[in-house]
Amino acid sequence: MNLRKLFVGLVVVGIFAAGYFLMQFFAQQKELPPERPKVEAANYVKVNAVRYEDIDTEIVAYGRLTSSQSLSIITEVGGRLLPGSVSLKPGEDFRQGQVLCRIYDVEARLDLQSRKSQYLNLIVSTLPDVKIDYPDRYDAWLKYFESIEIDKQLPELPEVSNLKLKTFLATKNILSEYYSIRSAEENLRKYTIYAPYHGSISEVSLEVGTIVSPGTTIASIIRTDKLELEIPVEVKDIKWVGEGTPVQVMSEDEARSWEGFVIRKADRVDPNNQSINVYISVEAGPESGLYDGLYLKAVIPGSTLESALEVPRRILQRNDEVFVVENGLLKSKKVNIQKINNDNVLINGLNEGDSLVLEAPVNASENMKVEVFEPAERLEQQTPGQNPVRVEPVAKSSE
Repeated sequence: MNLRKLFVGLVVVGIFAAGYFLMQFFAQQKELPPERPKVEAANYVKVNAVRYEDIDTEIVAYGRLTSSQSLSIITEVGGRLLPGSVSLKPGEDFRQGQVLCRIYDVEARLDLQSRKSQYLNLIVSTLPDVKIDYPDRYDAWLKYFESIEIDKQLPELPEVSNLKLKTFLATKNILSEYYSIRSAEENLRKYTIYAPYHGSISEVSLEVGTIVSPGTTIASIIRTDKLELEIPVEVKDIKWVGEGTPVQVMSEDEARSWEGFVIRKADRVDPNNQSINVYISVEAGPESGLYDGLYLKAVIPGSTLESALEVPRRILQRNDEVFVVENGLLKSKKVNIQKINNDNVLINGLNEGDSLVLEAPVNASENMKVEVFEPAERLEQQTPGQNPVRVEPVAKSSE
């Protein structure tokens, strides 16, 4: 039985082996198709011929717009807080000279009028002595007496050049009382708070009707017709910035622009960004679109660089090298960096006419074989039906 199973197994193995060898034999009889030649992928680059020119540089920086003046309204006298000619609310606009708020002043005003009445009595009591002892000054003092009105500001004293008359007036306390009343008049002005400029209320600390004490903060205000833009400028560029330098201020998307000028610059380096802060004044009209806190771009005219070329920063290799095409091969060359902007860089150090690579393959390397896109100026020479690739020239950045 075992011999029979062994025999059957050997027969099966023999059949499979014979089939395999027959398959190999017939396969070798078939002709193989010719191998296709390997096509090497071409590496295309965009180039531009190096042409130097004199370039006016610009200093571009960004900053936040703030009010040129920001004040806190603090009371110098006490009393009940009263409304002014504008609503004491955050965001309320006001014009220069408008009453922002008042403090109840009836008692102070009545007290001042009482003191003026006593002052009149004091002058009346001295007029007879002045008429007798100083007749040449009597008319002047009589006219002064007649010009005093209880509810108006005290007029200036008549000129006192005679030493005896001055001594007489001092002994009668006329001079001391005069200056005391003038001081009370100035203090009465503090009960009414006027707007020092065109602006807006940014914060309110107390509501109308509150009893305030001297030194209490009522509100905070900002000036809205004159704004300042603070921007950081690199130390190497600060020499081109001076007071009065014109500046073009624009929105981030450059859709709107305004004129400004440098009003001051710091004399120290900001340790946070290693730059020097420059302050630009910008006039803000009713429809100017300028607001406190707005983030803006500033462009300041800088120096003129002779024999320079402006190229995109992205083409720099290892910070100071670029690729050029020589005899169909990529070659790396060092360049001199004259100025770096946000997106572009000004360089020299290449030969006039060199084929500067603007766009290279991702795996670009020294001595890589490349093919150059057809230059834009030769497109008109193409025959109909061709589909050339246009090379865009290097765009000159505003930065």
